[in-house]
Amino acid sequence: MWPHPDIPVPLPGSIAVEVEGDRRVLVLRGDLDAAVVVAFEAAQRAEAVVVDAIDASAVTFMSSRGVAVMLLTVEASRAAGRSPVLRASSHPVDRLLQMSGIEDVFQRPE
Repeated sequence: MWPHPDIPVPLPGSIAVEVEGDRRVLVLRGDLDAAVVVAFEAAQRAEAVVVDAIDASAVTFMSSRGVAVMLLTVEASRAAGRSPVLRASSHPVDRLLQMSGIEDVFQRPE
């Protein structure tokens, strides 16, 4: 049991949209389990996430819900006329995308 009942339990990872100049980047860090995805979705309030890049270099674990966030972000970004790239990814992310057969969905920078 968490010893601080008035303080929320820390999540094992994070998903955030960060602004770098005129570019929006979906940044994924740590363990992306269902709780992390639910927290991100609640913060977005059903708004489509439109970005120019995805940075998954600091991901240590990703559930299927985390992959879904990446896929939905790419879909929404393309629908908005952007061409998002997976600019960085960790070995666990690369392995999961390869095993799922969807690595080609994510464009990589040249």
